[in-house]
Amino acid sequence: MLINRPRADTLMDRDGIDVVVASTPINTFYLSSWATDASWGFGDLALAILPRDHARDAAVLTVEVDMGQPQQGQGTWMAVRGYARKPGIGAGGVQGALTAEGLPQNHQEAVAQYLREMGLERARVAFEDRGLGLDVQTLLGGTIEICPARDLLRDMRMVKTPAEMARMRAAARKTELALEVAAEAVAAGASCAEAERVFWSAAALAGGRPVFLLITPYRPAFGRLPKNAPLLPGDMVTFDATAEFDHYTSDIGRTAVIGEPNPEQLKRYNATRLGWRASLPHFRPGALSSDVEKAVVECIKDHGNPDFKAAGLHSVGLEHTDHPHPGGGMHAFELVDNMVLSCDLPWIGPGIGKFHFEDIIYLDGERVEILNDADGRLLACIDGRTVRVD
Repeated sequence: MLINRPRADTLMDRDGIDVVVASTPINTFYLSSWATDASWGFGDLALAILPRDHARDAAVLTVEVDMGQPQQGQGTWMAVRGYARKPGIGAGGVQGALTAEGLPQNHQEAVAQYLREMGLERARVAFEDRGLGLDVQTLLGGTIEICPARDLLRDMRMVKTPAEMARMRAAARKTELALEVAAEAVAAGASCAEAERVFWSAAALAGGRPVFLLITPYRPAFGRLPKNAPLLPGDMVTFDATAEFDHYTSDIGRTAVIGEPNPEQLKRYNATRLGWRASLPHFRPGALSSDVEKAVVECIKDHGNPDFKAAGLHSVGLEHTDHPHPGGGMHAFELVDNMVLSCDLPWIGPGIGKFHFEDIIYLDGERVEILNDADGRLLACIDGRTVRVD
């Protein structure tokens, strides 16, 4: 089970919510561990319904053809109920009678029927999709009270379970491996455009799903280069990459310099490396993300880069930003125990170079665990290979 049920109970009690209805693939997967084609690729909906009362059955509602498909991992701990997609396909994927009689005809009817059966037709229901909530409310004659669930679900997901952490450690490893292979390609003479394709291939070969790579070639005293530009000694390449494993993501940033870094580049890198390490005690439950960002910046300044401007902190999980952001904005948030964070450390010194460093960290009480390699943030491309600058 992926869901942190005790945290879900606490948050639902806080908001007076009787049942949560998830309808996007990531939240259906989080609540139920159900991830088949209907929820990820067919354009239909697989929904997960989580009642606060543990005595009431939680359920996955999906198109009936999906009920017989193999699920990822161990499948779902919830009951699985079907609704009609088209006549002729029966539960379990077998040929049925050419009728869908007796089944809900769409996912709105399926949710309404479930709430009636569970005695929740007068409940306070949190819907991830407000439009679905309004449709179900109409079908039930206006008896349910609807409220939003999107940020509630993000709030639940902030505290990771051991099952989630296993996936996140794997995602971090696969992202890091793919980045290393892409950097090796640059060291062997590949352009950034070619190295980008290497990353996409390497992440998949390692068993991950590549999501994005922001790769930027930069020439000191000149600026950003085209991705297909030949690279010269002294040029720098920044990598900001994400790959997923079993739908959980990571976010890691690295920098490569063509040839040996010069003394000024080393000085600024060392300030970032030492300042980042000195800032780790500020990453603690109860701290505000904006306060941690300020502390990181000051630590890097104090360790030798007075021009360092900004750090960016966000949580990571099933989304790149896995914490609530009401209204769609990226607001400050409070750090909580057992959450996973990423900290962006970008910096450009026009005559020095462009750096980007980013690590994945896990808050475990008073301990800060870095999920990726804690060193090797700067790579020197020398004689066709990469050399770590520690």
